[in-house]
Amino acid sequence: MSKKLSMILLVDVGNTSTTLGLWDGARVVRSGRVPTAQREAAVVLAEVRRWLGRRAVGDAVVSTVVPAVRPLWRKVCGALGVRQPLDVNHKLKLGVQLSYPHPEGIGADRLADAAAVVARYGAPAIVVDFGTATTFNVISARRGYIGGIIAPGLALMFDYLAERTALLPHLQLQATRGSVGRSTAQAMQLGARWGYRGLTREILAELVRGLGEKRVRLVATGGHAKRIVRGARLGLTVDSDLTLYGLGRIYALNRSAT
Repeated sequence: MSKKLSMILLVDVGNTSTTLGLWDGARVVRSGRVPTAQREAAVVLAEVRRWLGRRAVGDAVVSTVVPAVRPLWRKVCGALGVRQPLDVNHKLKLGVQLSYPHPEGIGADRLADAAAVVARYGAPAIVVDFGTATTFNVISARRGYIGGIIAPGLALMFDYLAERTALLPHLQLQATRGSVGRSTAQAMQLGARWGYRGLTREILAELVRGLGEKRVRLVATGGHAKRIVRGARLGLTVDSDLTLYGLGRIYALNRSAT
């Protein structure tokens, strides 16, 4: 199969998990996850091949917030026939202006989110990416990407409570009903869910106010987006594959014509 007819492998390396996608030149047609903690190239390659099945990969684009895994993914991509995957950084064509003092400090995932939201929804816009850390990325209609906010992710709230207290258990986020906690676990679940919605609502309000532009589009993505946004009346549109779509767009702007 020629490179033009092959799929493009999208790799978004996060602190906890690595999201994989396949790009057909216009859209994300498949997605999956592997744990970022796995650092054995042979194991990761086997998982990626199992996920790909019979699908051919002609090229790849990699975004990572964990620099130490770049050599691993170069090995994996090389074994798949891609010698030099496109490494997302601020020097590439993104489809959005960067009005930021030190653009080299912007995380690759945030660049992908900015590229995606402008292509898919236009500007002004704010993207909230609910991952291990939660990032709020602000795109102005006049100035492009201007910055944002970084806050601890929802899962870190449970981690911190368990690590810094003697009796509170380590929990995973789960759906919980009720208006008051009737057990320790329920109290923690409600505190995390409601508290995080409050944090999100307040940060969004301040960012929209500071942006000073009309009709700001609010978009949510990331592993916890659906659980946080559902029923919260935050004004956020959930777009689960936004970051992967951004990687595809960056690939199209920088490599698909070469």
